[in-house]
Amino acid sequence: MVEKIISDYMLEEKFITAENIARRKEFLEFSEVDVEILSQIHQYLERNEVVVDLFTDSFYRHVFSFPELRMMLSDEASIHRLKKLQSKYFFRLTAGDYGEDYVSDRLKVGYTHQKVGLEPRWYTGAYRKYLSSLLPILHEIYGDDSTKLIAAYDAVLKVVFFDMDLALDTYFHSSMQKLFRLANYDSLTSLPNRNLFYDRLAQEIKKVQRTESSLALLLIDLDQFKEVNDTLGHPSGDLLLIEAAHRIRKCVREADTVARLGGDEFIIILPELNTHTHVERIALDIIQVLSKPYQLDNDTVYISASIGITVYPEDAQDIANLLKHADQAMYVAKAEGRNRFSYFTQSMQQEAKEKQELTNDLRQALVRKELHVYYQPIIGLKSGSITKAEALLRWKHPTRGMVSPVIFIPLAEESGLIHEIGDWVFQQALACVVDWQKRLGFVIQISVNKSPIQFEHPEKQVWQQKMKELGVPGNRINVEITEGLLFKQSAKTKERLLDFRNDGIEVSIDDFGTGFSSLSYLKQFDIDYLKIDRSFIKDLEKNSDDRALAEAIIVMAHKLGIRTIAEGVETEVQRDILKSCGCDFVQGFLYSPAIPAAEFEKMIAGEQSVRS
Repeated sequence: MVEKIISDYMLEEKFITAENIARRKEFLEFSEVDVEILSQIHQYLERNEVVVDLFTDSFYRHVFSFPELRMMLSDEASIHRLKKLQSKYFFRLTAGDYGEDYVSDRLKVGYTHQKVGLEPRWYTGAYRKYLSSLLPILHEIYGDDSTKLIAAYDAVLKVVFFDMDLALDTYFHSSMQKLFRLANYDSLTSLPNRNLFYDRLAQEIKKVQRTESSLALLLIDLDQFKEVNDTLGHPSGDLLLIEAAHRIRKCVREADTVARLGGDEFIIILPELNTHTHVERIALDIIQVLSKPYQLDNDTVYISASIGITVYPEDAQDIANLLKHADQAMYVAKAEGRNRFSYFTQSMQQEAKEKQELTNDLRQALVRKELHVYYQPIIGLKSGSITKAEALLRWKHPTRGMVSPVIFIPLAEESGLIHEIGDWVFQQALACVVDWQKRLGFVIQISVNKSPIQFEHPEKQVWQQKMKELGVPGNRINVEITEGLLFKQSAKTKERLLDFRNDGIEVSIDDFGTGFSSLSYLKQFDIDYLKIDRSFIKDLEKNSDDRALAEAIIVMAHKLGIRTIAEGVETEVQRDILKSCGCDFVQGFLYSPAIPAAEFEKMIAGEQSVRS
């Protein structure tokens, strides 16, 4: 059945037309005289069928002398069937009918051989064997009549080369199909890839322009996919992508295009768009099916999807902007909580423009010395003195003024600038540790925030090497990480944290209680400090639940040998409650906001003078 489809396709799609067949014969000088001679040979073979059978047996003895062919043809029933087909095949070479039916049958044979793994080189051997078996028969038919004998040789050579050409065309066409598939389809999910997607989108836009209709693009990003990939490995990630592609495909019509752009991003073209309700129904269906559990070997995982929707020609007049707007809408869906869809709006375009401008400015901020490291003191509740500080990055933009870290840190992470900026902050903090001890005799531990993205950086132990060069003990630096980093449990995270531990650098979990940490993670990663999030501290005076939670965190941490730091302490009452709960350290506006290094130096110098 498949062979017939292939051969019909090659004929119907004008790969081999009647005109093409005629041209091939013309090039070979394959005339009616040759057909007549071949018919005479055919009549002889009809009267002497045993000759063909003997030839077939001889042919297969030759075939089986090659181990690789013998392995392909190990089944006796298949061999018997193939011998019958082979006799019929050779018998038909001289039948005299070389039109479309003959060509179609030859293409089927070529496809079958290609499918079982027979390479083109075996054809040359087979035809050589056929010719050597046929030559004695020609002598028997035409005797010593050299003119007729040469004409018969010529006719047989023409039909053999005609036949061989058709067989090799099957291989050529199959190779072209493979190349087309490699160039246009995703090898993992079998969906159209970016290349074919662009081609189809261009075609659909032309249709829209002719019919004055519209089309929609749905850009789908799988939430939590990276966590699955990092935690369970790439094979499980691949299984998830295959299943996600299958689920998405079932949500749309046959005429709609579902493509994989790469990574965990899919995109859908919905042509002939009538109403936005239709688009929203499909988006909701996709969100629903993708949120169902995935069974990946022995693991069950859950993900969600964020979808950005843009409409042509309403939102953009060209492919590049259409895709850009879909991307912007998708990121809005993510920012609003994920597991939802968002339409593109013009305000998104303005926000995206401002974001790009700010990112470009951030690239120059280090060079222009617009970035500054501020320090917020951390107070020991037993001693009442400054024992630590947190290094906090500030950006003084030349026209925008102070830009909030809430705005520019995500930009640094998205653009990859976080690696360079993070290393610079560390170097500034380390320089202060060295300088303050050398000039003031003040020993302090400075906490430096390390983004989850920085943990994925290929460079290892850069911070530790710098500390060793300057002779700074590991415990003078504290690395602050988020709860989410532990939850991911990637191999790189474990490796980096172990490196810090081996070099004496202490580790804190920032904003504890707002993420996913469990006791097993705290024990597994040997954490030194928990920083109690300010959300638990804010209403400590009047909310008994917050007080109970803060106290529970402190008790739990101490049971595990972990010290606690309360963030966002603004009143003496909050401090006193935390002290009564056994909290070790506090930081917040009650003592000082984050201040420039020079001001912080004055603060610690003043504290030292009071002590002395």
